[in-house]
Amino acid sequence: MTGSAQTTTLPGRRTRQVDTHCPYCALQCGMTLRESAGRVEVLPRDFPTNRGGLCQKGWTAAELLDHPERLTTPLMRNRPGAPLRPVSWAQALDRVVAAIKALRTAYGPDSIAVFGGGGLTNEKAYALGKFARVALGTRYIDYNGRFCMSS
Repeated sequence: MTGSAQTTTLPGRRTRQVDTHCPYCALQCGMTLRESAGRVEVLPRDFPTNRGGLCQKGWTAAELLDHPERLTTPLMRNRPGAPLRPVSWAQALDRVVAAIKALRTAYGPDSIAVFGGGGLTNEKAYALGKFARVALGTRYIDYNGRFCMSS
């Protein structure tokens, strides 16, 4: 955990906790994350948006952190149908860059689209839009509210 974490020593174990926000929707509900004995749990936080309450996604957000099937390294295939194999982040990002360049060359800059989320702050949404328009050269940018919040 990062941020302004408080460390509390309990008998026999060390505990850290940090006030943060739920990562899911645009409400940015306040929550507290507490790390203890290698696990992270979500605790209520009195915050104007949610007054200590969270939706199901918020309450279970920490369950993803140590799920046994969580991917912790990039996986790639050598060819279609080949098994996935672990690769470095540099290899994975090089492949993404090569694919984006190939698409732009073959079909133009608007062959690339960017998909953001409601959990982005205004500043992050602005930066994502700039990245889409300036770095990638595409006019196509959407967010998950059309799909996630309508279902």
